[in-house]
Amino acid sequence: MRAWFCVLWFVSGLLPAMAAEEFAASFRLRGGYDSNPLLVPNGKGSALAAWEAAAVYGHDNGEWVTGATGEAALTRYREPEFEPIQNYRLRLRLANKNQNEISLDATTTLVHFSNYDTKSEFVNQRVHVQWMGGALRPFFAGDLRFASLNEANILLGNFLPEPMRYLRGTITPGVAYVRDKLEFGAQVALSRTRYEAEPDLFGFHRNNDRAEPGVFAKFNAENFSASGAVSFLRAHSEEQYFTDVEALLFDVSLAAKWQGWSGELSASRTAEDTTFPVSPVTINTTVQAKLGYDIAPKTNAGVFLRSLKRKYWDTPLFSRTEIAGVEFMHEIRDDVSLAGQLGFAKATLLTGEKADGVIASLSLMTRFAAPSKK
Repeated sequence: MRAWFCVLWFVSGLLPAMAAEEFAASFRLRGGYDSNPLLVPNGKGSALAAWEAAAVYGHDNGEWVTGATGEAALTRYREPEFEPIQNYRLRLRLANKNQNEISLDATTTLVHFSNYDTKSEFVNQRVHVQWMGGALRPFFAGDLRFASLNEANILLGNFLPEPMRYLRGTITPGVAYVRDKLEFGAQVALSRTRYEAEPDLFGFHRNNDRAEPGVFAKFNAENFSASGAVSFLRAHSEEQYFTDVEALLFDVSLAAKWQGWSGELSASRTAEDTTFPVSPVTINTTVQAKLGYDIAPKTNAGVFLRSLKRKYWDTPLFSRTEIAGVEFMHEIRDDVSLAGQLGFAKATLLTGEKADGVIASLSLMTRFAAPSKK
């Protein structure tokens, strides 16, 4: 936590005097019941209580934009054997406003997440520079990430004695073409990852080098938006027992509105770091879909579907989680909403066992924004 305050203090010292500022935030309280929080065969249920908060703060002096975005969420269960779920994220940004036709954008991101089987933290510094002098816009991005990861281990039956920590540096040159509401381009990400402890607890070397060329496209209209990115990842590990990762990755999303109806569809495949003893990464495939309808001026109802498959590279092992359900939201008054959700979950574990559960919750959310200060 001390590091977070140090970063805030350091960035605040870089901010120029501002002529305008904006602030907005939301807060939600949620309560309900989960019949199987761990999604295991014959799992035990528990009542739950949660809170979620988000805030955005920004400055603009005409030449520079600075800001901070924070998110926090905590879910606790009545039964003490269930670990709380914690998710905290802070993002700091400093960007110019295209002086001399050059866009400069620097962001610092800090994340902490923990639940019953994963504890992860990372700090990521990103700098993005792009030429804005025409429709063809070359760019260059650099990332430096320090991360800590600990997962429940199938061999130990518990978390690792110490988390695995690594430092990753990435450079991404590319070019984009922008015209009206359309943008498309190509890029290649080159990265090097070095772990603090080599070899790890199980004797494996996890240092790796990656190359990921790809293409992307975006389209935005008033009632329709679409984006997509496709890339091919090749990761070479120093460990002789790990085969090189060669995977086609993607991230696509669609969103549309029409006469009271709204729909969202997204799918992605990503490569994620893991502490699993015999796998360098996991290949995660996610699908999400949502369909909603405004049944009244201040009331919306809908259905949703989410799916996650996690495949462990170099092994036949995988896990899958699916959840489908219904939800509603009613605006009680300006900036105060009541929402409810009922979901049915199914899971396939690494062992091949099946599990299911039901989640029901009711939440109250309020949103507010401070007036602009000139």
